[in-house]
Amino acid sequence: MRALLGVTNSVAVVLGSGFCTLIGMLPLVLVLVFMQSPEYYPACILACVLSAPGLAALFAVFRDHPGLASSSTAIRFHVLETMEEEGRKLPDWIARPYVDQSVTSGFFTYYFKAYARLAVRSWMAWLPLGIIAFALVYDLQIAAVVSWGGLLWPLIVVCLVLLVQTAFVSLVLVVEYPKAVIRRLLVNALLLSVRRFYMLLVSILALAGYVWGLLRSPILVALLGTGLIWYLIWAAARWQAQPFFLQMAKESRDPVIESMYRQGSGSPSFSPLSDYRQ
Repeated sequence: MRALLGVTNSVAVVLGSGFCTLIGMLPLVLVLVFMQSPEYYPACILACVLSAPGLAALFAVFRDHPGLASSSTAIRFHVLETMEEEGRKLPDWIARPYVDQSVTSGFFTYYFKAYARLAVRSWMAWLPLGIIAFALVYDLQIAAVVSWGGLLWPLIVVCLVLLVQTAFVSLVLVVEYPKAVIRRLLVNALLLSVRRFYMLLVSILALAGYVWGLLRSPILVALLGTGLIWYLIWAAARWQAQPFFLQMAKESRDPVIESMYRQGSGSPSFSPLSDYRQ
């Protein structure tokens, strides 16, 4: 019975938070509904930037909601309880839980609270990525009208795909490190996307399947599939960021903090901890 209840709560959280995401990412939803021609790509890119907080809030709910029965969430809550018993506080460069520990299936209030907390930093993170995306798509247009432009298409497409995954990883870092310097955060998001580049396939397949489903049955897939698809993308991006979490925890020289991130492995050369404090 407990296992069945856990599965039910997880499904409820994924479906409900997916519905919230349609509201949080309303600019992108409106553009996709009313501007379906490729020539409106600048509006689509702008809508993506404006919708960044909606996706960041969803990642925050996935990070901390007890109803999802995540092992990393359970470990994080256990660490917080341990630190509270010892009279210590979580370092201010690590985000405190966005969802209350006693919640099992609620999500609306916590989603929109996370939206408010993460809005500005999400826009700051995605604005430069949006500018780069606009430049790359514009380059595709130029390459399409030049005789030798076909040689550039594979390179530009690879850069665009990598940029999309960098955007996802950057929101994972925004959620995890609320005081991170945006420039350093974006650099590390790019490095993490390249280091475990094979996770790009998960994101690409998930997005491709989502788009295909929306074309077949837009309302049904939007309501029932949004949460599940973004959960897969979040899990892939967070797994890419896991080595960075572990290194940051090691640099804190706190064994209790390190236990929060011991699920991953590796110690790549990223920006030092001092660069993550404003």
